[in-house]
Amino acid sequence: MLDVWLMEFAKGIGMMFTLPFLYIALAMIFIVSGKRVKEERAAFGTRIFDRFTEWKGTWGTSLISGLLLSMMAVAGGMVFSYPLLLLIAGILLIVSLTGKLSWYSSAYTLGLSYLVLLVIPYLPESVQRYDWVGTLQETPLHTLAVLMAVLLLTESILMLRTSTAHTYPERLKGTRGMWIGQHRSRRMTIVPFLALFPAGMIEPFAPWWPMISLGGDPYGLILIPFVMGWEWKARGQSPIVAAKTMGRHIFLLSIVILGLAVGSFFIGVLSLAAVMIGFVGREFIFVLHRMREEKAPFFSSTKKGIRILGVIPGSPADQMGLTPGEVIERVNAIPVRRENQFYEALQNSGAFTKMEVRDEWGENRYVQRAMYEGEHYELGLVFVEPATHEESVGFF
Repeated sequence: MLDVWLMEFAKGIGMMFTLPFLYIALAMIFIVSGKRVKEERAAFGTRIFDRFTEWKGTWGTSLISGLLLSMMAVAGGMVFSYPLLLLIAGILLIVSLTGKLSWYSSAYTLGLSYLVLLVIPYLPESVQRYDWVGTLQETPLHTLAVLMAVLLLTESILMLRTSTAHTYPERLKGTRGMWIGQHRSRRMTIVPFLALFPAGMIEPFAPWWPMISLGGDPYGLILIPFVMGWEWKARGQSPIVAAKTMGRHIFLLSIVILGLAVGSFFIGVLSLAAVMIGFVGREFIFVLHRMREEKAPFFSSTKKGIRILGVIPGSPADQMGLTPGEVIERVNAIPVRRENQFYEALQNSGAFTKMEVRDEWGENRYVQRAMYEGEHYELGLVFVEPATHEESVGFF
């Protein structure tokens, strides 16, 4: 029995590479991260974040989520046919054409896939004669509801773990012609999980397995590299506050969907309720976020000090604990208001620099650090207001 499971496991890993998910994800991460780096160089004269940062720091949570899904899928008898996986991948490919990761939430990709499954019985008979259409019609709809719930839970955890290293600064002109800043949260990850696949060699080996009857047919395993993500902007509030708020709302939404998904095993129509609530609820959460963004710009110029828009990871400024949104008011007791004043004060600091910083809650604190040759010009900060021509040398 063990050798059969090992053989099916190896075949399941191999089948993963026949699915389009990985290739769509790789193409999208190249396009999205490359575009971001290009925009950062144009706006700030340097790259702020490395390529592929969009999926860094997601793998631990994704693997735990995949393990949980694997146990639920294998023990519960959740079967994913090849036509169903191609349908979901096709939806993923279509939303990828927008160039934005905002449609990568499982609420959208699985919600649209579910709607397609509902429409299939109403297609012309000439279409329904195809074998793959018949396979799609036999899809247990509660499978998509459970999958959406767990993946939305994963999305909420990743969003709650958002830090300043996961949002990207952008500079633009406000309605009054003044410079303001915003941060874009853009994340993508792959959740790999094992599920049952028709026409394998595994047979039931215990009375309780699988929990859902599959008609006694043999089946195998397949490793599904499900792609998910999100994208949104924070302009009227701190990006961390925005991420925590949205993360809590998505977490509550996933719990509601999970409850309905479990209930759909006994009352089939609840799977439709779960998927529709997921689709509409995820969109409603985004609308609420947009409404909160109608406040005055969070990243804006101040009359006292110079506001930090971004910090390059691993730079001296990052090591000093400076964060986006804070305002540097004094450098070595010298008041600063513009970027040239900031770097002039750094030059006059000698080997040791002390800064007075005001955080987003109005509390003042001091940061200090020994400065070495060349670091004055490579501190790793970008500010809301762009440097003038004569000041621009100060960033480099």
